[in-house]
Amino acid sequence: MNVSKGIERSNMSDALVKVLRRFEDRLARLESEVDAGAKHWKALHLHKALAALPGDYVAADLHLDELDRAELTREYPEMAEAQAPTVDEIRPRFGMIAGGML
Repeated sequence: MNVSKGIERSNMSDALVKVLRRFEDRLARLESEVDAGAKHWKALHLHKALAALPGDYVAADLHLDELDRAELTREYPEMAEAQAPTVDEIRPRFGMIAGGML
């Protein structure tokens, strides 16, 4: 039982190190950013990740994903349009997931 806890801690610490390195990389990119507008929204995403870091590295990782996604959609606007589902697509999928529970 102690061995599995040690493995879990090791995996958790590896994941935390990965998130910390990712954060550091994004912060370095932000520090070298010239465009004030882009710097502002990137700083907001990094701030959210930093706020989550002390207690929840998984949430921090998700905030970094949002930063990456937002960065890509600014560079490739067609990505944002392609990813947004319509209400007609959402309703049937919700119906499949919810089934007869509601």
